[in-house]
Amino acid sequence: MANELAAKRYAQAAFEVAREEGNLAAWSEALARIAHFLSDGDAARVLANTRVPQDVKHQLIEAGLGDLPRTALNLAHLLVNKGRTALARDIAAEFGRLVEEHQGVSRARAVTAVELTDADREALSQRLSESTGRRILLETEVDPSILGGVIVQIGDRLLDGSTKSKLEALRSTLVGAVR
Repeated sequence: MANELAAKRYAQAAFEVAREEGNLAAWSEALARIAHFLSDGDAARVLANTRVPQDVKHQLIEAGLGDLPRTALNLAHLLVNKGRTALARDIAAEFGRLVEEHQGVSRARAVTAVELTDADREALSQRLSESTGRRILLETEVDPSILGGVIVQIGDRLLDGSTKSKLEALRSTLVGAVR
């Protein structure tokens, strides 16, 4: 949890800098490169090794990422200084989520009992866009145990329109009425 919060703070700071500089796309690419480099097997082992001097770690960062814009490179150096290089992937992912949010995009996950056709996916995506006022990137999953209907998660909102949950609600209502 603490690492997740730290990654969000770093991502938010990077996002603010990127917005001020007007180059969200360049920062997205830079953070992806930083995440890849810092989690690469050899580089990650050297950077995580407490016996390796800080100046050697910084030389490694310069050698591998020296062509990045200076402000993005400074973030990589900061992660080395703070011993937080393992957060690089989470920072890049959270930065991407912030960019999508800034652009009016939300990710949604829909669970259905059967595979959706392309037309069904498009219709569901359109309805979700209309109800949220955002462009929806829809991921689907099949779970036959829900029997029918759809369960949609957008961020921390869960919309359960599954047949299974409706049957369970009806059952509990009937059981409660019998008493």
